[in-house]
Amino acid sequence: MALGCVTSRAVPRYPSRVPRRLALAAAVALGCGTDNSPAFTTTTTGVTSVAHTSSSSGSTTTSTSTTSSTGGTAEDSAAASNSASTFDMAPPPDLDDPTPAGCKGKIDFVFVISALFTMAGEQDQLVASFPGFLDVLETKFAGFDRHIISVNTDEKWRGLGCEAAENCGNKGNCGPNAMDYVCGSHADTVFKCDRTRGAGLLYNAGPYATNHPCELYGGNRYIIEGETDPDAFACIAQVGTFGDDPPLADTLVAAVSDELNGPGGCNEGFLRDDALLVFVFIMDNEDDESVLSAKKVHDAVVAAKGGDEHAVVGLAIIAQPLEGEPVPGCVYDDGLWPIHLREVIKTFDYHHEGNICADSYDGFFSEAADLVHEACNAFIPQ
Repeated sequence: MALGCVTSRAVPRYPSRVPRRLALAAAVALGCGTDNSPAFTTTTTGVTSVAHTSSSSGSTTTSTSTTSSTGGTAEDSAAASNSASTFDMAPPPDLDDPTPAGCKGKIDFVFVISALFTMAGEQDQLVASFPGFLDVLETKFAGFDRHIISVNTDEKWRGLGCEAAENCGNKGNCGPNAMDYVCGSHADTVFKCDRTRGAGLLYNAGPYATNHPCELYGGNRYIIEGETDPDAFACIAQVGTFGDDPPLADTLVAAVSDELNGPGGCNEGFLRDDALLVFVFIMDNEDDESVLSAKKVHDAVVAAKGGDEHAVVGLAIIAQPLEGEPVPGCVYDDGLWPIHLREVIKTFDYHHEGNICADSYDGFFSEAADLVHEACNAFIPQ
């Protein structure tokens, strides 16, 4: 077992799967559907920007670190298949143009968010950042045709924890952090796609989750243009803390696979050939459960985009190295082992990294938007 991990923040439900490789400051008792709620604060250490390659020139530009005020296991065969297509590269148009020629104004956003019990402390930051993300969409991506999906990382419906004997079976509810969950409500609303890794989430259940089915405009498992409900994104992205230790990297591969995006698939129509793909990992511990290497994840995602390296932006909100005094409840990168999700996003020319301990993720989304614009201007689908 890797060294450098302190796991006293919560009592794990899976003792053999204690999140590894990341250092945790000071013990704080968290409830997993219990009467204990998180009572710690987080630190603001900013957003770290990492190197990316400008696809229009081929030169490498390294951004400096900045401090912001906001502080299925998939099969390897998913990497095979689609033949590569070649896109003509052209000088990026003026960023002031609200609907740039690059990517034809289309972006597909994939959110891959851990619902492990360790994320209880980050739920407040995540929920508080939803309005900021929507503001970024409306201001920096006005006029774009956007698809937004938040995907299942567990191969199960998380509400089963609520329906268990210790909750609905005996108490008639799902505990103090999920009092709005209606026991027995899953019978007519949970189907195969609700239990499929990589499929879009429509019914997040459990502590800190939405706890009701999402009804999205268009009837898909993802948000499309024309959605008028301002709470739609929060509904699909507030995943709660009743999940397993998730293989986030493998989940991304499943989410963009032909199986899920093709005819009859759970995410049918989500992934578009002429849209820029932007994926976002959000996780506070190491991704120990993924079996695919960073290269295999990269190759599978690029294959899903027709072989175009410049059609993908990789984003991650993950643990960062400790700077200054540790703050109770924050998870830090102890530097003893490479963080798998960091290794994944670094395989893409366009990538950006944020701090899981930030007070809010607004600053991260705002800064990442500029990189997405740059990538969008360089991706010219035919």
